[in-house]
Amino acid sequence: MVGLALLVTSVGLADSINPSTVVPALWLAKAPRARGIAAYTLGVFTVYFAGGLVLVFGPGPSLIAALQQIKGPFEHALQAAGGAAVLAFAIFLWRSRHQPEGEPRAPRAYGRGSAFALGAGIMAVELPTAFMYFGAISAILAARLAAAAEVSLLLVYNLLFVAPLIALLAVRRLAGHRGDRWIAGAQERLRAVGQLVLACVAGAAGSALLTIGVGGLLLSG
Repeated sequence: MVGLALLVTSVGLADSINPSTVVPALWLAKAPRARGIAAYTLGVFTVYFAGGLVLVFGPGPSLIAALQQIKGPFEHALQAAGGAAVLAFAIFLWRSRHQPEGEPRAPRAYGRGSAFALGAGIMAVELPTAFMYFGAISAILAARLAAAAEVSLLLVYNLLFVAPLIALLAVRRLAGHRGDRWIAGAQERLRAVGQLVLACVAGAAGSALLTIGVGGLLLSG
């Protein structure tokens, strides 16, 4: 149980560094009085946590069992296709990393409902490709714990996932206008470094997956 908790914690922390959720939060933080960050964070948390609950107590075990039955050439073909797609995405990111940004627009103040919908919508789109989350859920299911323990681990994971958003909210609320410069700098650094890092990680993962898939097809042929 301790090992599983450490695994869930480490994966949750790694997953929390997600530009898809952090960048919109930085944008909201620059709005007047930083309205909407709390509702946005709640929207992100609600959809991600609900998705995890559905997988754990719904079709999750069946889906994992079905995936474990995929073997042989079909498995290697899926690996090769997935690797090629990820590699193409990495190449696109790499080639577009120096494209100039458009003129920045002044962020408007979001209402609670629209900010919540923004966070929920982003996670609804992100959830089907939340591979780190799926890995943590697979480990939780494999441990065959009681329902309360499974929910607790999911809760810990999701609280860690939104930890950067909560920290940003705290900085904006406590520092007030003094935090504006820090937020602007963080946004610029994330824009400059995030795309390059994502391109490198995606390129490495895509190349490895493509190599495994093609190698498996050649050996099985």
